[in-house]
Amino acid sequence: MRILTPFLLFIFLFAVEVHAQETVERTNNGTIILEDFEADPGGDLPQHWYDRDGNKKLVNHDKDFSQHYHYTIRKDAGNKFLRYQGVTAKHINLPLINENKENIYDINLYETPILSWKVRAHELPKGANEKSSDLNDSVASIYVVFDMGRVALVKKVPKSIRYTWSTTLPKGETGSKLFGNQQIIVVESGEDKKGEWVTFERNLVKDYRDRFGDDPPKHPLAILILSDGNSTNSYVKADYDDIMLKPAK
Repeated sequence: MRILTPFLLFIFLFAVEVHAQETVERTNNGTIILEDFEADPGGDLPQHWYDRDGNKKLVNHDKDFSQHYHYTIRKDAGNKFLRYQGVTAKHINLPLINENKENIYDINLYETPILSWKVRAHELPKGANEKSSDLNDSVASIYVVFDMGRVALVKKVPKSIRYTWSTTLPKGETGSKLFGNQQIIVVESGEDKKGEWVTFERNLVKDYRDRFGDDPPKHPLAILILSDGNSTNSYVKADYDDIMLKPAK
């Protein structure tokens, strides 16, 4: 897996070309539907998601560029979802702020702290381990990017939590990268639930406090998705759906 460097994340967070307010879809109980892929045409890249560096929407790139992103919209029993199948590591990004640092989806994490999403794992990377630089692949990971941290009191890098379905690390395992600015939480492990939709829910406020030791900002900066198998040279296949922020129960 190609780790998203501080430089690339800096570009992403402050150079995204999001000019207009996105349509905010909320349910009756206040849940914010960030992405359910239902508005996307089938068989193509997701229309609201940006490239790895956050420079441009994937659908606005030419084919020579976008062919390296192995994410497509699929439909099954009337439901649309995002599928990754391939080997290479390419994050895709859903900005939650625009270039003016405005809160696109009107998010307040203290009102909707529960991140909910679905994953269906089909093919896991063989022997992968997210805590090892040489084996750092995942069948499915979602990152929440919060704010800017620091390295050596000078250089800033983004603070993020990565929720991952690991091949070898046990469920509940934690770790960190980028000098502690990227926190890893394993939400599922192994192949026991392979082939079935699994819904995950995490309290972002609690996880941020537990992992970083202070309170998160009200407005996260982005959601990132990554599936890959390039470190272990594995073919990987996984589906994503229904990314939401919910009020606490």
